[in-house]
Amino acid sequence: MGAHLTAVLRRRGWDVVVVDNGSAGAVENLKYLGVDTPIVWADLVDPTALSKLGLQPPDVLFHLAGNANVPRSVENPILDFQANVLGTLNVLEYSRSNGVKKVVFPSTASVYRPGVPMPVHEDAPVHASSPYGAAKVAAENYCYAYATSYGLDVTVLRFFNVYGPLMRRFAIHDMVRKLQQDPTRLEVLGDGQQIREYLYVEDAARAFVVAAEKGLPGQVYNVGTGSPITLRSLADAIIASMGLTRVRVECTMRSWPGDVKVWYADGSKFASLGFAPAMGWEQGLRATISYLTG
Repeated sequence: MGAHLTAVLRRRGWDVVVVDNGSAGAVENLKYLGVDTPIVWADLVDPTALSKLGLQPPDVLFHLAGNANVPRSVENPILDFQANVLGTLNVLEYSRSNGVKKVVFPSTASVYRPGVPMPVHEDAPVHASSPYGAAKVAAENYCYAYATSYGLDVTVLRFFNVYGPLMRRFAIHDMVRKLQQDPTRLEVLGDGQQIREYLYVEDAARAFVVAAEKGLPGQVYNVGTGSPITLRSLADAIIASMGLTRVRVECTMRSWPGDVKVWYADGSKFASLGFAPAMGWEQGLRATISYLTG
């Protein structure tokens, strides 16, 4: 997402400096998108990391660094806390101390209580079901606290599922890779009836820009598509898009700890700021599969 956001900002004429710890392939991702921009190598767990930006602080700080992997958070909750909570606190403290005009923080649907009525509205109960979700709740609360206590202009975006080129994990990536290995059989986690919605990564990048330009301080916005789909239907769409005809889909009837059966967003609050996804589902899926199989 960070590389796509950088590309969108550069196309709009923004001067961009990337801060990265080197763990997610920043150079390769930016090169793939044809983006040339300075990179500062630092880890936000270090409270002095952003001091490497120099004496001139950015006007807007998009904080995308952190762990975005629920199973990994279950395996190592301490590491997840450091990446998602401590890193966020360091970003907020730097922004407060250096006069950053706007901070945009991406959160997740994983903060919501499992079983809340769908579509999920921003006022739905928050009750994380994984260490990742708990860390994001804590990070969100620090954002609100800095907005209230210090007047920092910080806006929170709760993303649901993001997909597209350069995304190297999650359901679509995993299914395509499995079908590349065996085009006759596809194993799907759970019973296949899990419901999600999928936002194309360039639309997610545009959401950051909308938040920076129009998001209100201390507010949270759901970012989704309004078009939920079952995991089994997703599998069928991927199979069809790859041109495969004889695939046996097998549901494992089990999943990973912290998985949530159903979530999709009520995105009307963010839509009121002028945001609407531009990429159609079939076109976005084809682009993603083309990237993964090219």
